[in-house]
Parts: sequence; structure tokens; C-alpha cells
Amino acid sequence: MLRFVSRPAPQKIPRGPLVLLADGLWFQFDDVPWVLYLTALKPCNGDYATFLDPVLLQGREGATCWQKVAAAIPPQAMHRIRAMVVDNLPGMQKLASQHGWVLQLCHFHLLLKLQAQRRGLRYTLRGGSVREEIHRLIRSALGLPAGDRLTKILERLRRLSQGDCGTQRIQTTVREFLKCLQYYRSYLAHPHLGLPHTTNSMESMGRLLREMFRSSRAGSNPAAVLLWATAFIRMRSQIKCNGHQIN
Repeated sequence: MLRFVSRPAPQKIPRGPLVLLADGLWFQFDDVPWVLYLTALKPCNGDYATFLDPVLLQGREGATCWQKVAAAIPPQAMHRIRAMVVDNLPGMQKLASQHGWVLQLCHFHLLLKLQAQRRGLRYTLRGGSVREEIHRLIRSALGLPAGDRLTKILERLRRLSQGDCGTQRIQTTVREFLKCLQYYRSYLAHPHLGLPHTTNSMESMGRLLREMFRSSRAGSNPAAVLLWATAFIRMRSQIKCNGHQIN
């Protein structure tokens, strides 16, 4: 495995304009946080993303670390990237702006924050019915074309974010959504880029890696994590990435 990983990366980068997909996996060794940064490149006119070799960095996930990860992307691919699809993490807007990339934020992670508040006996909790309305309105706002209906939905969300939405977390989520609205709707504003509106392909790779680490000693230390993750990704570097509908 060491010989295999020490060789030059065998992945073939797609041709033409590219979309960068990115996500991070968190680890902790001796109470010190580490993040395994995953990146993949999807052609704007294609449905398959090709994973690059992962990058493992000590410390919490942030803009500085993501800049290091971007610097590790091969130059021949870097200048062809037109957009980036990520979760709404600190520093991502800055990174996209620095490189002139269109930024698409993940719908799945946004809705997951709302759904986590909707499980169980939600109507017995303060503001439960309001949370249901917020979830429905945000889902509509993510896909509606610009127009009167969208305007009315956004106005209603603004009012709800300042009122009694049940919890402070829900209010914060709504306000953050409104603040970053353009980035959640980039796939509508730039249809020629073929942007997925989720990072589900990255989540799928992350789950596969987690399963491998749980079923073996592959994740016993940082060096092992990077070694096994690199070998695993090189052996199955492509994944379907076509922006499936969210259930």
C-alpha cells in the first residue's frame, strides 16, 4: 500500500470547465482535532465526479486550511474550475471570491438543520407548527424562479425569523439562509455550469471511508488515516454526481 500511495496520483482529471466539490471528515487523536479534506472535480457538462487525493491537516476546519487544500489541486485543473459546491462553512465564501468561483451551498445540510427540529412530538413543543411552515417555505424558496411568489415567501421568512420560531437555533438558521440566499440558488442563476445543489456525492464517499475506519485499524493514527484514505479513493475515484432530488 505504501508503494501504491507513493506513486503519482493515477486519477484522470476531466476535460473542460470544472466544478469543485469539497467536504471534510473530522477526527481526533490525543484530544487534538484533525480534518481529512475531500475534493472532487466534476465537468460542467458531465454527471461523474473524480476524487483527488485527500489532504489531512491538524486543527479545526477553516478558511486557512481550505486555502491549503485548494493550493494542492493540480495547476492544470485549478485554472479550469468555474464553481464550488460545499456546505455553508466559515471561509467558503471568501475562498470562492478569491478564485472567482461561483459558490453553490448544499441544500441537504440546510434542510437537515430544520428536519432535526421536526422529529418526534414536535407539535407539543413551542412553535412546532411555525417550524413546519419554515421548512415548507425554505424548500419552496430553494427552487422557485424569481417573481412575486418567491418575494412573498422571503418576506414571510423574514417576519418569522424575527418572531417566535420556537427556538433561537431555528431563527438563526432562517436568518443565515436569507443572508446566503444567492449562494443556495446559484444552480438556477448559472444553469450552464451544471451545478449539483447538494454535496451528497461527497457524503457518500465520507460514509464509505468511515465504514472502512470502523471495521479495521485503518484510522488508528493520522498517518494511517491519510494512507488508507488515499489508497481507497484511488481505487474508486469516480462517483455519480447529478444533484438528486431531496426527499
